[in-house]
Amino acid sequence: MTTDFKTVVSTIRDLPPMPAVAVKVLELLNDPNVKYEKLGDAISSDPAVSARMLKVANSAFYSMKRQIKTLDHAIAIVGERTLRSLVLAASLEGMNKSYGLLEKMLWEDSMGCAIGCRILARKFASADPEEAFLAGLFRHLGKIVMNYSDPDAYRSLVEMAYSDGASTSELEGRFFPYAHAVVGAAVLDKWHFARSLVMSTMHHEDLLISLEEEENAEALLRLTATVNLAGHVCRKLGIGQREPDEELDLLKCPGAKTLELDEADVQNALIEVEEVFNENRDFFIG
Repeated sequence: MTTDFKTVVSTIRDLPPMPAVAVKVLELLNDPNVKYEKLGDAISSDPAVSARMLKVANSAFYSMKRQIKTLDHAIAIVGERTLRSLVLAASLEGMNKSYGLLEKMLWEDSMGCAIGCRILARKFASADPEEAFLAGLFRHLGKIVMNYSDPDAYRSLVEMAYSDGASTSELEGRFFPYAHAVVGAAVLDKWHFARSLVMSTMHHEDLLISLEEEENAEALLRLTATVNLAGHVCRKLGIGQREPDEELDLLKCPGAKTLELDEADVQNALIEVEEVFNENRDFFIG
């Protein structure tokens, strides 16, 4: 079944614009001859994004051997593909009308999954690490958009989920016309992101990738499975959650099954994600 993303977008009361600095940087990165100075100027036009990007670039997650003090230095060191990830991550954090506990949890959830995806993609050769990072970052974009467009309804949804002991996904239909996965995919489609990111966002829970309809379907399925597993790892560790779900069996999640992982694989992955996230938490969160 094909989803009409334009119809989905039209139902969103207040659609957040794609952050201006991200639009400009992505446009510049399409030019193979772009100069570092132009990229630096575009990023520095938003001081908050500049500061967040430099902070993240200096984290152990990116394993830089010396401190990066300027945007030009960061751009020269990290490379264009990582730069794209950093700018989008730094821009997405600022895409809130307010920033309270709920927004902090949504952001921690997004960054935790992005970090987890990059680690898992490398560990299991399941996807391109930078693409996996973005797929994890955008996995719950729909929740961020719901909170942006109707914060009262989204807060009521979250409170009901807590009081009923249900997942927010199970209750979304009571408050919104579309599920967060559909909303996130529709917004990424409107923002002209790659089909792989749109579809991994759309199917990060169910992994219903059509092997007949999608180009490079096997690779897309493995990317989406990576996102699914990383999301479950975040739930088990309590990253972006009210509390850890210690009873969650990672081996039974769709992502682990699709990637054909065994108990040792998922346990080692869990340990690595926890270590890396805790080591880099202050760089990415807050």
